[in-house]
Amino acid sequence: MKNILIILLLITSVISKGQDTTFNKLIKPYSGTLSILSILKNNSNYYCSIGQVDTPNISVQNFGVLKLDSSFSIIDSSLLNINKYATFNRGNGLDIDPQDSSLILAGTIKNNFQHFSGYIVKFDKNLDTLWTKQISHPDTAYADTAATPWVALRDVKVTPSGDYIIVGNYNYHCQGDRYRPFIIKMDSGGEIIWYQLLDIIKHPTFILNLTIEQSDSGFYLISRVSGITYLYHYDKNCNYKWASAFNYESISGHISSIRSKNNSIIIGSNYFIPPYTNGSFGHLHVSSIDKQTHVLNWTKKFYSISIFSAWLRQETIDIEITPSGNIAVGTVGVKYEDNQFTADHRANILMLNPQGQKLWSRYYTYSDNSMGAEDMQFNDMVVCPDGGLLFGGDRAHNSLFIDAWLVKTDSMGYCPHAYTVSIEGVELVITPNKLSIYPNPAVDNINFNLKQNYSKDLQLSIYSSSGALVKQQQLISFGDNYKINVQQLAVGIYFIRLQSNKKVVYNGKFIKN
Repeated sequence: MKNILIILLLITSVISKGQDTTFNKLIKPYSGTLSILSILKNNSNYYCSIGQVDTPNISVQNFGVLKLDSSFSIIDSSLLNINKYATFNRGNGLDIDPQDSSLILAGTIKNNFQHFSGYIVKFDKNLDTLWTKQISHPDTAYADTAATPWVALRDVKVTPSGDYIIVGNYNYHCQGDRYRPFIIKMDSGGEIIWYQLLDIIKHPTFILNLTIEQSDSGFYLISRVSGITYLYHYDKNCNYKWASAFNYESISGHISSIRSKNNSIIIGSNYFIPPYTNGSFGHLHVSSIDKQTHVLNWTKKFYSISIFSAWLRQETIDIEITPSGNIAVGTVGVKYEDNQFTADHRANILMLNPQGQKLWSRYYTYSDNSMGAEDMQFNDMVVCPDGGLLFGGDRAHNSLFIDAWLVKTDSMGYCPHAYTVSIEGVELVITPNKLSIYPNPAVDNINFNLKQNYSKDLQLSIYSSSGALVKQQQLISFGDNYKINVQQLAVGIYFIRLQSNKKVVYNGKFIKN
């Protein structure tokens, strides 16, 4: 019996440790590993695409894939060694077929001189390469003799039937930048089913990502036309179905993320504040569109969360849906402190409830938050079984060194070197104010102490983890200590918001047992 008890205690300890895992680390599975580019979860494993530069021959860049177990340890990896210059997709370009756990990776390689081609790789579940395929320039009459035929594959998604939808861009007549978009449908063996150049009127510029409609294998993508950013819906054969405008303030509509959620599409994009200059950068813009009516459910703007990378054209946004239906938004931007933006780039994560209301926000660095010490790049994230987030990117701590960066948070976004951005008014600002709540966890009552008196009465609001308002009451001003009865609340995690004169002054959380 004693032995059984010891075993049970050990099992409980392991489970508890797994549930509470947080970390913030640099990883180097291969010499010259530059970045965690995309992250996927399948069953109990995680898969990351990586970028790697050959050393000392820095003109050669490679793709790679890592496989992590449920404890986030690397258990397998594959480096392609294509011996060519590879262009990476940050946050896009990797997907998994849940039927056989095979991976499909899409990117770009430079063949010679200035000839860029699309490049697709399929891995089996053991990360062995099954096949590769190059995608040439669609303007074949020009590509054979042109000096700069440029093609770039931006994203790939697996359909419910096991085919692949791939989005890319090319330069028209092999001149200028890769603004013209195209879509390819490919079967699981790498054979092209159809190849569609998109209407330049609807899609005049870059398209960097898409998402699949699971009900019919159609897909959604984002384009900006005449200053207005639209969500477009196509069927599985690339026939246009409908479009809906959702952002009138973006000058770079290709920087976006799309996520299907029940009867809605959630979109992360950016908005700009005029006048526009070379130093202008975007701010976070999140929208929800109804799939049936094609109208906006809601739109939220967050001035204090910028969309700005230390690397040229490497801005990223990612949206993930948690099991409770909350909306996690990850970005890269410059730090907002003391009501101004600094020059330091950070990873940002914002958590919204299903109605788009703000729950919490954090920004992250690797080890040093002081000015000019290091710049961080956020690329992609996934939701973990414990409600935490696993996200990846890279760190630059001087002009010569770039390191792959991997972070695991808890369900509230906390981990080493996470910095809280609390909620105030219509935007998010960093504030040193903290609310001391005890006991936590609580059974019957919670107490909290305010370190500052307010001349106006306080309004207390308690929200469930799904964002539903479950309790609200007025508190008399000029108090120091307050006691709130929470006996009627169900077991779970709750958020507290205190407002004075319609302004949020404190935020906190507690656990109800």
